[in-house]
Amino acid sequence: MKNSTLQECLNYIQVNLKAPKNMTNNFGGYKYRNLEGIFEGLKPLLEKTGCTITINDHIECIGDRHYIVATASLRKGDDVISCQGWAREALEKKGMDVSQISGSSSSYARKYACNGLFAIDDVADADSMDNTYTITKGQKARYQELLNSGAYEGKKADVNKWWKGLTTKEQADAGLLHMENNVSKYKKGVVNEV
Repeated sequence: MKNSTLQECLNYIQVNLKAPKNMTNNFGGYKYRNLEGIFEGLKPLLEKTGCTITINDHIECIGDRHYIVATASLRKGDDVISCQGWAREALEKKGMDVSQISGSSSSYARKYACNGLFAIDDVADADSMDNTYTITKGQKARYQELLNSGAYEGKKADVNKWWKGLTTKEQADAGLLHMENNVSKYKKGVVNEV
């Protein structure tokens, strides 16, 4: 594998990565995986393929809300393949100070960046959060508006599948932000990804 291309290595990792949902959410009573579990399954595959992974965060402020944007990058030599994950910081969270809120959002964004890069399906259930709030009618209407903007022609089935995987208001907010960025790029003539 060490003489393979980065794309071949990524394919190998996506097919062979084992990252079981070994954590339990006591509030919701469901299993989930965390970033540590993903890394645990990933490290032997990185060694076998000769690849490395880095994850970087930055903050984007949209309106009065802050989003952590994590970029997971798989590298081999000079080649790199990257994927982003977004998470909105909560204004407050009971029992957490400001740095803990940022750290929690960073972990969430990093996990979803890795999920996207390594084809990990996490849509069957939400994370370890209390997911009391569900997607609103307003968010659903905005989704339809963005979906029909022209930016997603030929990709609507994939986008619909992705949207159905979002189960909370916060996930929908981050997803809508991602779509708004894509629509903005589309209007500027930049080719969009799903």
